[in-house]
Amino acid sequence: MVAHLERLLEDGRFMVDTTRGRRAVPGFLLNVEKDDRATDMKRTMSEMNLPDRELQERMPVGQSIEVTLQTTKWLVFRKTVGRIKLVCLSPTRKLLAGEAPPPMSAADVRKVIEEHAPSQSEVPTTAVIVSTSGFEMAAHELYERRPGRTIILAEPNDAGGWSIHGPVEVKALTDLLDPEEADEKRRRVREIIEQNKVDLLTGGIASDKIAAKTQLPLPQVEAEVKSYAKEHGLVAKRLEGKVVLFREGTGPAASSVGEAAGGAGMPLIDRLKTLFGRKGENEKKIAFLSERRAALAQQRDRSYEEIGHLEQKDDNLQSEFKQTANPVTRRRITTQLVQLRKDIERRQQLLAVLNQQVNVVSTHLHNLELVQQGKGSKLPDSEEIATDAAAAEEMLAQLQADNELAESVAGVAHAGMTDEEQALYAELEAQAGGPETTKVKLDHVEETEEPPAKTKTSASEPARPARDASTPPRRTEPEAG
Repeated sequence: MVAHLERLLEDGRFMVDTTRGRRAVPGFLLNVEKDDRATDMKRTMSEMNLPDRELQERMPVGQSIEVTLQTTKWLVFRKTVGRIKLVCLSPTRKLLAGEAPPPMSAADVRKVIEEHAPSQSEVPTTAVIVSTSGFEMAAHELYERRPGRTIILAEPNDAGGWSIHGPVEVKALTDLLDPEEADEKRRRVREIIEQNKVDLLTGGIASDKIAAKTQLPLPQVEAEVKSYAKEHGLVAKRLEGKVVLFREGTGPAASSVGEAAGGAGMPLIDRLKTLFGRKGENEKKIAFLSERRAALAQQRDRSYEEIGHLEQKDDNLQSEFKQTANPVTRRRITTQLVQLRKDIERRQQLLAVLNQQVNVVSTHLHNLELVQQGKGSKLPDSEEIATDAAAAEEMLAQLQADNELAESVAGVAHAGMTDEEQALYAELEAQAGGPETTKVKLDHVEETEEPPAKTKTSASEPARPARDASTPPRRTEPEAG
C-alpha cells in the first residue's frame, strides 16, 4: 500500500481535498516522510522473550507515510494546503504469540483517526487506515468526508484482493487506492471461471456469483465475462437481469457467435444463401435451446439456494424447540415448522418441474448436435472407400515386389572376388598389418616349401647317409607349434 501510494503521487488522477478545493496531487510541491514502528515491535518481542531474528524479519513493522502538499508564496515562502497520511496497523502481540489475529475494533479505529487526522486540523487531511487483519462490521461505517478530513479504510479480503471503504463522494479516489493491478483482477475472474467450467456443460455461470467470490465490482466482472466469452467462443448474455456465461451446445465453437446463429457476423452472400436455402435452422435452434437451458439452470440454482435457506431455518426452529420448555412457545414453533416444510415441499415440486424441463431441453439440444455433427463431417461414401482400399492394396503389392528385387540385387553385389582382386586384397592387407604381419606370411611360405639340400655340415653334427635315388622323396611336414 505504501509503495502504491508513492506511485500515485505522480498520477494526475490522484485528487484530494486542499484549501484550494479538490486538486490533483502532482500539481503541488510534495514533502514525503516515511516512518515505521520497528523499534516498538522489537521492544514487544523483548517483553515476550522472543529473541528470534528470522521472526523479526517476517513481522510487519507498521509502516506509515505522510505527504505534505505545499505551494510557493512570492517564490520564496511555502504554504501548506493539504496532507495525505497512510498508516498500516497489525496486531503485533497476537502474531508473535502465534494466535489468529482479530479484526480491528471500532474503538481502535477511532483512536487512530483522532491521532493521525484530528477533526480540528489546520488543512484538509486525507487519511487512509490500513488494517492487515481487517475491520469489524461496526468499524466499516467509520469512513467519512468532512471539510477538514476524509477517512478511507483499506483491508485485504479472503478472495486475494483488497477492499477499500470510503465515502461515495470520493469513489474515484477509493478505486484509485486499490493496489491490485487490473491484470491481476482479470486473472482472478478467469480462475473462478476455469474452476467452474463444468457448469458450462449443464447450464451457465452467473456473473453475480463470480463477483461474490472475487469481491470485485459487478460491472468489472461482467466486462471480463464478456471478454472471456468472445475469446473462447462462448456466449455471455443478460438473463433475468444478470450476465450469464454459457455454451451454445457442446460441439466445436464457431468462429463467432454471429456466424453460428446466422447473425450479422456472417457475410451477406452467405446470409442470403441461408435465408433462401433454409439452411442454418439447426444452428438457430441450438442457440435458442442453449440460452433456454442456461436460463432454466439459473432458476434451478436459485431454487436450490432457497431450499437451503429454508432447511437452515428448519434446523434453527428445531434447536429452538429443544431449548425451550414453554408449551406455548413449542406450539408456535410447531406451527412454523409445518408451514415451513410445506414451503420446502413446494420448492421441491418446482425443482422437479425445472429438472424435467432441463432434461427435455438438453435431450433436444443433444439430438440437434448429433444431426449437425453428422452433416458437418464430410465422410467418404462406400464406393470411395472401396476404391481407395483397392489402390492401397495395389500399392502394397508393388512395394513388396520392389523390396524383393532390391534384396536380390544386394545379394549379387556381395558375391566372391576374382583371383586378381584376391591377390591385391592379400597384398594390401599385408601392408596394412605392418612388419609383423609380413614376417608371419613369409614364415608360412618357407614352411610350406621344401628346404634345399645341404652341402655342408657343422663339425658337431654327424653326416647323414646318402639317400637312394630310387627311393621317392618324403613330404616334409612342419612341426607342430
